Amino acid sequence: MLDHVIGAVAGLGGLLLLAACGQVPQPFSKDEANLAKAPFLIAPTTEGVVVLPVEGVPADTGQLIADLAAEALQKQDVAANVRISNRASLFLSGAGRRLPDGRMEIAWTLARPDGTVIGERTDIVASDAQLSESTAKVAAWLRPQKPDVVVIVPKVTVYPVDGAPGDGNDLLRRALELALDRAPVQLTTDVAENGHVVQGDVSITRLNTGNDRVVISWIVLDAHGKQIGVVDQDNVVPGGSLDRSWGAVAAPIADAALGGIVALLKESEAARAAVGIGPATLTN
Repeated sequence: MLDHVIGAVAGLGGLLLLAACGQVPQPFSKDEANLAKAPFLIAPTTEGVVVLPVEGVPADTGQLIADLAAEALQKQDVAANVRISNRASLFLSGAGRRLPDGRMEIAWTLARPDGTVIGERTDIVASDAQLSESTAKVAAWLRPQKPDVVVIVPKVTVYPVDGAPGDGNDLLRRALELALDRAPVQLTTDVAENGHVVQGDVSITRLNTGNDRVVISWIVLDAHGKQIGVVDQDNVVPGGSLDRSWGAVAAPIADAALGGIVALLKESEAARAAVGIGPATLTN
């Protein structure tokens, strides 16, 4: 089919036909073309696209290319057809010409109903298979498919807690591990490559009032020891109440710190993902 198309346009003498030759209700405004200022050219609210037969090729071939383009747009959930339009419809037109090496160039133009050009692109094809690929690329240019959602799952190891009297160091670490195990992170026994570490530091100061001021700092580090951030907790408790047992407070302390720790982990992973580094799970 394409050989027939290329032969049919050989007589054009290299002249690139503009895409507006009377098919669109109003002439295109070429000087107002917007060539890619938006992430996609067709908004979700667009009332469909009318695909005009490609010019510069035999009529039946031009219609076939239009049919292929409309079908590709329909696969992108765009209301596209080659015949029916309404006041809000966009118009997609194409012009073909033969290149010196025998391939065919198709210049596509997308315009609003008032004729204003929204975007233009050019594709070059050398076979029927490439023609199908070209119309699919045109559809993706007009309305790209939604990208896969990348869900970042931080890997984290909890280091021993330091500074708490009694059973505090052990219980605080275990409580934080249990809290993180319920969070959107992956706990690891050993520090993973590109993973993170959380370590806790506790200080208790006896106040003049006889109460104890308890300060707990949860330090988030990357696998190389670089500090990402710190979540601090500060409270006053009756003097000596935590000298031996932390059983009643370890879980509430870990739960209260969880949100800040996870936020730091996600922030770190997002920064890595932005430069193409770090673990990520791809989901549809």
